[in-house]
Amino acid sequence: MNLLAVEKPARYMGGEMGSIQKDVADLRIALAFPDVYEVGMSHLGLRILYHILNAVDGIAAERVYAPWPDMEAQMRAAGERLTTLETATPLADCDVIGFTLQYELSYSNILNMLHLGDIPLFAAQRDDAYPLVIAGGPCAYNPEPLAPFFDAVLLGDGEEAMLEIADAVRQAKVMGESRPALLERLARIEGVYVPSFFEPSYNPDGTIAEIVPVAGGKASVRRRFLSDLDTASFPTDTVVPFMKTVHDRVAVEIARGCTRGCRFCQAGYVYRPLRERSPSTVLKIAEQALRATGYDEISLLSLSTGDYSCVTPLLTELMERYAQDRVAVSLPSLRVGTLSEGLIDEIKKVRKTGFTLAPEAGSERMRRVINKGITEADLLETAYNVYRAGWRSIKLYFMIGLPGETADDVAQIAGLARQVKDQAKRSGNPGEVNVSVSNFVPKAHTPFQWEPQISTDEILESQYLLHTELKKRKLRLKWHDAPLSFMEGVFARGDRRLAPVIVRAVELGCRFDGWGDHFSPERWQQAFRDCGIQPEWYLRRRELDEVLPWDHLDCGVSRDFLLKERELALGEAATEDCRHGKCGACGVCDFAAVANRLSAAGDPLPARDLRSAGEILPARIRLRFAKTGAMRYLSHLELITVFTRAVSRGAVPILFSQGFHPHPRFSFATATSVGVESRAEYMDLFVEDGLPAGGVLQRLNAVLPAGLKILEAERIDVKSPSLSTLIDKTRYCITFDGDCSERLPELCEQFLAHAEFVIQRKKKGEIQSLDLRGEVAALTTVASSIELVAGRGKPLEFARAIMDNVALQADDIHVEKLEVIFKDAPLP
Repeated sequence: MNLLAVEKPARYMGGEMGSIQKDVADLRIALAFPDVYEVGMSHLGLRILYHILNAVDGIAAERVYAPWPDMEAQMRAAGERLTTLETATPLADCDVIGFTLQYELSYSNILNMLHLGDIPLFAAQRDDAYPLVIAGGPCAYNPEPLAPFFDAVLLGDGEEAMLEIADAVRQAKVMGESRPALLERLARIEGVYVPSFFEPSYNPDGTIAEIVPVAGGKASVRRRFLSDLDTASFPTDTVVPFMKTVHDRVAVEIARGCTRGCRFCQAGYVYRPLRERSPSTVLKIAEQALRATGYDEISLLSLSTGDYSCVTPLLTELMERYAQDRVAVSLPSLRVGTLSEGLIDEIKKVRKTGFTLAPEAGSERMRRVINKGITEADLLETAYNVYRAGWRSIKLYFMIGLPGETADDVAQIAGLARQVKDQAKRSGNPGEVNVSVSNFVPKAHTPFQWEPQISTDEILESQYLLHTELKKRKLRLKWHDAPLSFMEGVFARGDRRLAPVIVRAVELGCRFDGWGDHFSPERWQQAFRDCGIQPEWYLRRRELDEVLPWDHLDCGVSRDFLLKERELALGEAATEDCRHGKCGACGVCDFAAVANRLSAAGDPLPARDLRSAGEILPARIRLRFAKTGAMRYLSHLELITVFTRAVSRGAVPILFSQGFHPHPRFSFATATSVGVESRAEYMDLFVEDGLPAGGVLQRLNAVLPAGLKILEAERIDVKSPSLSTLIDKTRYCITFDGDCSERLPELCEQFLAHAEFVIQRKKKGEIQSLDLRGEVAALTTVASSIELVAGRGKPLEFARAIMDNVALQADDIHVEKLEVIFKDAPLP
């Protein structure tokens, strides 16, 4: 494929630092994420499975992401199939394709990826010649709208179960078992749901009459539990992308599960029980991951990081360990009730921008309904402490459309936000407040699974009310689009009758529905009409004795417990946190293998590697390096990212700039155009004195990806002029289509005959003129190539001028940068 014709070539290059390529394997598994690369690369679950599976001899786990529309158009025009990043294996040639079900609005991408892989969409249409198509993730707790497409679905934790699935497929492959026999084998694995083994029937009014097991011998499927998070395998040498991703940092899962019991939160129920990693394990993972990846930020992940038993001592230790290395620590999920002054003092050392708090509801009454467990006084005191600690901005997260909500409850969001802003004035800080509002979607396996979702018109009415009230108080509002929430609600509580709708929507062109600029409500409404489905029906209130589409799937929390929680919500009554209080009898724990596991505050921490803080003398190293193969598609910013990671991974003692946001001190000679191969790229590094130039070369070459190689390294005077001021000319080889070889000498002569050849450029909004003829020092031809020595000007601009073809594109030629000619300065 022509990567120069797409917006971001790095999405499709592969070969990243930390990626694993196994050309020969007994079992090849494609880990498929149904969204664009930079979103999927940020997903922790996929990183974990990639690491666990590739650690097994004979198993190759590879990645594949949804191609952006520009790449899809190329693929369809060329008749190319979707392939994995690691070995470019077509999806249809893999043994297993495992999709992550992260978000309901990615469902169209799943079908589109199968279609691009030349794989039949429906499981019933796939015989033994096709891969096993499975899925897992949060949306697996109601996979019914997608059930006809999947051979199997994993419910729950995947670390152990995925290895068992891989082993089962491997054995079936060796024994030559048929697909039905393999499905029987998979169904015996705890947590594996085979949709074809269950058959729903429907009442005349459209509700589900029953869901009958027709094979496998199970009336329901219980989710898989990982007993001990602390001993579970966790990736440290992860894939490091060339481009910026959504979460571009070391991510360490410090806990899984939550005991707070917020009644709207599906994750709080389906990830129970609470399991924490010990501080010593977290510190070991962080140290190994920072060394292996070269990242300069650690993110401590859990559903509520502030609830982690040892959060303050852990954060203190991380700060003390890595402050000298300029490594930042972030805590993305903090709860109002857990933010002590000590914790705020630690966070302010690393977090310099906004601070996010999530009251979820504006009124005390609604917070009691949802069992949020925080009061207005808690929130205002926390806001005061945050502003007093120096933050200038607080973001408040709320939901609208919660069960029993009134217009007054919505209006109180604005009042509470204003009171939070008042805390800034009280603290003497000119602070700001930004309000972000999402729309409540009732999810399966929560106490609100029977409640209706408010309509699009009701959402818009509440948003307008809130916008008006906040505007009066001079506060800003950010909201979630109502049509997106409508679609999310339909599929979150839908059943198998929605499968044809997804097929039809994909036929109509639906892709990337979670991206507002790609979402088309009109196409989806047409798909519903074409399939005879009224989507609003799925947003209705469910009767308490109604069979729900997911009733045969057991997340561990009992139906009786959810009903009890629903009643408590109606009575605005609280449920105690079982972390330290009494057991709520939710049904998850067996108090042996499955139970809450908390970290002890007194756990010993691993020894700290202290470095001398003596005077540091700088040394300047000049490098010449090659950028070939797929690396020619890196943009200049992506190349900077690669070297930023590489100097850290290679333990090159790089020096940093001063100021608020320190950066590694290195600089490049020029920004070579994307698509140009080069053996003459130059950069200067400022490092701590002591490591010779040859050592820098060796360390970087040991960690750089294939296609980037340091060719020469030389120590130069620290006060030498910058590279950009030393460049005089550049030598290129430009190769054209072979058909023009006979005309090339004549075309070059015609170009050289010009007294001048002026082109117009637009740079930073200004029109600039450049005389290409005046920049050329030498121009010769060899067969279908020209060798050009020139000053300013891009190779493509010269190629267009010489060929007298302004329509010439970068992918029509092949460019090699052979040499940089400096002004009297010796080359390394």
